[in-house]
Amino acid sequence: MGKKSGTDVQLMTMHELATYLHLDEATVNKLVMAGKIPSLQVDRQWRFKRGQIDAWIEEQLVGEDESFADVPDGMKLPLEDLLPDQAIITNMRAKTPVAVIEELAARAYTNGWLLDKPWFVGAVVERESLASTAMEGGVAFLHTRAKDKGKIGRPFMVVGRSWEGISFGAPDGAPTYLFFLLGLKYDRLHLPILGRLARALRNPATIAKLRALSSPDQVRAHLLKEDAAVRSGLVPEIQEAAAFKPKLDRQLRLRAIRRLQQAKNVENEPPPAKKPTRTRAKKK
Repeated sequence: MGKKSGTDVQLMTMHELATYLHLDEATVNKLVMAGKIPSLQVDRQWRFKRGQIDAWIEEQLVGEDESFADVPDGMKLPLEDLLPDQAIITNMRAKTPVAVIEELAARAYTNGWLLDKPWFVGAVVERESLASTAMEGGVAFLHTRAKDKGKIGRPFMVVGRSWEGISFGAPDGAPTYLFFLLGLKYDRLHLPILGRLARALRNPATIAKLRALSSPDQVRAHLLKEDAAVRSGLVPEIQEAAAFKPKLDRQLRLRAIRRLQQAKNVENEPPPAKKPTRTRAKKK
């Protein structure tokens, strides 16, 4: 008998599937081990039929009430459609992981992108309790496990930056400085966008630059630039770990100098003099 042809008998390796889905192999392996991706074993190695993968994407990642063709392709959707200037918080007030999620979700809710903030915050906290989404280098990609389209007004992404950094369970134990909250509504968007961001931020120099820029429009412009490079297939040269240390621009240096000067002035101010207490003469 001749060998069958067609996409249903084309077997992909784990590496090929990761490339096809635009995800890293560790993420794909977790999905496979959880039984979420159709797979089979050949000589104790995971293999995947491309036809089944395509069917899984179409049938599982889009709701029954919407056509697959109506949902944008996550690899083609311009990042600027998801990331207006008001979606970027350059100086977060949060000091704890839950406060980070609350602050980012509040920005999405205020702009009308998120319809049910309590549900969303709870779903993100639940996802983080399973395993932190923080990566080495100071970046975290926050998202929910379940996709409930009725609770999200439109696909969105909110970016937050903490100057001091927050302990967020990163593998290297270091603080996390950049937070990306993803409310992309459909997995057809979520998986490719997540992969694009992960590749754009794998270079320490990119992270350092984003930590140093002073305004939301500068942060946005740099993110769009790095994402465009990823979409065009350019692979940036990975620099030394020392590149993680951000170099502050002139405006930020001036602000830092002013804050230090104000703190020193407060320390050098003499304490207020105590008013002398008057003693009343006793009546004889």
